Amino acid sequence: MAEGRYICLYGGEDMDWIRKFTTATNAVAKTAGIPLGMVYVGKSNPKDRVRRNNDTIASENLSHIWQDLTSIWYFWVRLESMWYSKVQLGRNAETDHVMQEIMRMLTYDSSEGGWAVFARGSAEMASAKGAIFLTCMQEYNTVWKDQVEPKGFMPAMRDHLGQLHTPHHCNRLVLPGTAGKIPERIICSECGRVMEKFLMYRCCDE
Repeated sequence: MAEGRYICLYGGEDMDWIRKFTTATNAVAKTAGIPLGMVYVGKSNPKDRVRRNNDTIASENLSHIWQDLTSIWYFWVRLESMWYSKVQLGRNAETDHVMQEIMRMLTYDSSEGGWAVFARGSAEMASAKGAIFLTCMQEYNTVWKDQVEPKGFMPAMRDHLGQLHTPHHCNRLVLPGTAGKIPERIICSECGRVMEKFLMYRCCDE
């Protein structure tokens, strides 16, 4: 990833949010003069809705897509593999920044709404759920635009996301069945508390 280039990965299945978010974010990038690449990464179990979203995103030229759903599936498989590798090495999200970001993305994927992750190079990252990130982008001109020059784009955006964030949350982290590999204690990537563990079976036929 080029150091000066900004990358935004976003996902979820809500096409209305996707349309609003990509439009607002592309407008911010143009106004701020930053080179931005946006990529839709759908869901970890991409099905018909993700395929339809891909078609709409491409036809309306909203962002980049991975046309082949297998590429989307493989992206999430690699993310899960990175998480399991770190678990086996004894790492945890409390002390490992990369593992914290991986867990955050897996948590977003397990939720119902949209989400986005911004990155510049390998050092600067910002992420949030869909509603908060959309509000952040929509408030660029009126609220935090003037903070970009003294702080830099990423720090200014992170600060505003932090102001929009509310302490109340209900996060789910759904991991595929891998008996014996999931640790007893998993920390919430948002608040740092131990997550409640329960067993869930799911049949989802679109």
